Amino acid sequence: MKKFSLLIALTLLIIATASQAAEVAAGKVGYMSGTLVAQRADGTIKVMGPKSEVLAGDMLITAKDSYAQVQMNDGAQMTLRPNSNLKIEDYQFNKEEPKSDNAVFRLLKGGFRTLTGLIGKRGNADAYQVRTASATIGIRGTDFTSRLCATKDCRDDESTTDKQVVKPQETQLLVIGRVMLIEGELSAKDGVGKSRKLLLGAPVYEGDMLITGSKTRAVVAFRDESRITLQENTQFHVEQLKYDNAKSVESAVLKLIKGGVRVFTGLIGRVNHDSYQFKVANATIGIRGTGFDAWCHGPCASGATNPGATQNRPLDGAGVFVWAGEVALVSDCDKKDAGSACPEQLVSLNQAAIIARETGKPVPLIVIPPAITDNSIPRPDSIPVDMEKLFGTESNAGEPGLYVTVHDGHVVLAQADKSLDLGRGETGFSSTTALIRLPAPPAFMVRDIQQINQQGENTGSPNPSLNPSGCVVQ
Repeated sequence: MKKFSLLIALTLLIIATASQAAEVAAGKVGYMSGTLVAQRADGTIKVMGPKSEVLAGDMLITAKDSYAQVQMNDGAQMTLRPNSNLKIEDYQFNKEEPKSDNAVFRLLKGGFRTLTGLIGKRGNADAYQVRTASATIGIRGTDFTSRLCATKDCRDDESTTDKQVVKPQETQLLVIGRVMLIEGELSAKDGVGKSRKLLLGAPVYEGDMLITGSKTRAVVAFRDESRITLQENTQFHVEQLKYDNAKSVESAVLKLIKGGVRVFTGLIGRVNHDSYQFKVANATIGIRGTGFDAWCHGPCASGATNPGATQNRPLDGAGVFVWAGEVALVSDCDKKDAGSACPEQLVSLNQAAIIARETGKPVPLIVIPPAITDNSIPRPDSIPVDMEKLFGTESNAGEPGLYVTVHDGHVVLAQADKSLDLGRGETGFSSTTALIRLPAPPAFMVRDIQQINQQGENTGSPNPSLNPSGCVVQ
C-alpha cells in the first residue's frame, strides 16, 4: 500500500513539474486601468492584476474602457486598448540563443500599441509577427499602433473614451521620398547623425543625407513627382522638401556633397523658380522645369576652397549637363560687390557648364566628353511611379479592416504575395480586397494613439479591487 501511495505521489509530482515547465511565463502585466482577463490554453479564465504572469497560448481580453500594458521577457511592451482580444500564439526567448527567438501574436479584436524588444532586432528579422485575418505585420524593431475594425470608422467598438474630442495630431516627420530602384548599398543619415540601411521601398525624410557605396545606383521618388538617380560613391543631402498642393506649400533645398546624380524635377519650382534650390559646391543650379546631371568630384568632393574644374578635366570639379529643358548655373558671391546679380551661365538642352578653377565662375563646357553625354546610369524619368501607391490614397480610409500606424522604425504589412513597407509616420490599411498606404491616420487611430499615450504617462497604483496575483476560474 505504501509503495502504491509513493507511486501516486511521484506521478503527481511529475505531472505538476511538467505542468509548471509548460507554463513558463512569457511576460507579466504592468500598469492597468480597468479589467484584463487571460483565457488559458486549458480553457481556464484568469482575472489579471499588476505583475500577473502571461503565458504562451494566453488570449488576453480587455473589458470596456479598460487599458492594460503587458511587458514581455525580451523587453517588448504592449498596451491593449479597450475591447481587445490578443492571443499569444507562440513565444520563445532565450538571451543566449538569438536564432531560436520567435514571437507570434494574433489580433482578433480591438487594437494595441507595441514597442518591440530584442526579438526581431537580433537573429531572425522575421521572428516577430502580428497576424490578423487580412494581413501579417512583420516587425523590424519598431514602435507602432494597430487597430482592427469590423465596421466603417470602427463604430463597432465605440467605448466611452472613443467619444472624446480628438486633439490635433502632433507634428510628425513626413515621408517625403521613397526608394524606387536600388543596386548595391544605400544608406541614410538623419539630422542627428543616426544611420540606417535603405532597401527597396524604404522611406526618405527631410534632413536625410543619402549615401551610396561603390558600384551602387539608386532611384528615389519624391512627393512632388520629382525623381533622382544616385550614382556610386555619392552623398546627397535633402535639406528641405515640402509639398502640399492643397495648401499651396512647396519648397525644395537639395545639395550634392560629392559624387554624381541625375535629376528629373517635379512640380516644385515650375511656377516660382525660387522655390527650388539645387546646390553643388559653391554654386546653385536654378531650374526651369527640367532634367539634368550634376557632379562633384576631386577638389569639389574634398571640400577645397576652389572646387572648380578645367576644360580638359571637367569631371574633376563641379558641373552640370542638361538633357531636358534648361538650367542656370550660378556661382555664390557677395551681391554688394558683384552688383545686382551673381555670375550666371544659362545651360540649354545637350549643353554643359562647369565652375572654372581659375575664376570660380560658371563657364560653358566647349567640348563635352562622352563620359558625360553617354551616361549609362538610368535616367530617373525612365522609372515608372505610382504616386498613390507610394504616398497614400484616401480611397479606403475608414473602411473595415486592419490599420497600422508606425511611430518609429518600420514594419512590413504582408498579404498573400503582396507587401507594403511602412516607415516612421506612415499608416497602412489592409482588408480582404486592399493593401494600401494612407496619407494620414484616420481620426479613430489618432484618438487611439493619444489615449494610449495618456495611459502610459500615468502608471498610477494598481487597481485596489484586484488581488495582484489574480484569480482562476474554471
